Amino acid sequence: MTRLARTVVLGGWILLVNAPSGGWRPLGTYGQEWLCVHMRADAIDRAAVAEMGGALASQPADNPLRQDAYRRAEAHVRNRYRCEPE
Repeated sequence: MTRLARTVVLGGWILLVNAPSGGWRPLGTYGQEWLCVHMRADAIDRAAVAEMGGALASQPADNPLRQDAYRRAEAHVRNRYRCEPE
């Protein structure tokens, strides 16, 4: 058995042994709705600031171009987070 194969087997075993009690969750899903809403809002803020760049980031929040950037970021990020209770 090669060193890489041993490392992969060991890593898989560690993931199986240390699995959470409810099982693994898909990325973008959270056990508590408030946590999901918080994570989604943070991701929207980061995406909007990245889209705006430095010039719009220093503008007031009621700037129409800044509001458009937030709307576009929200449309892109919203689908990545499932915030419904299970």
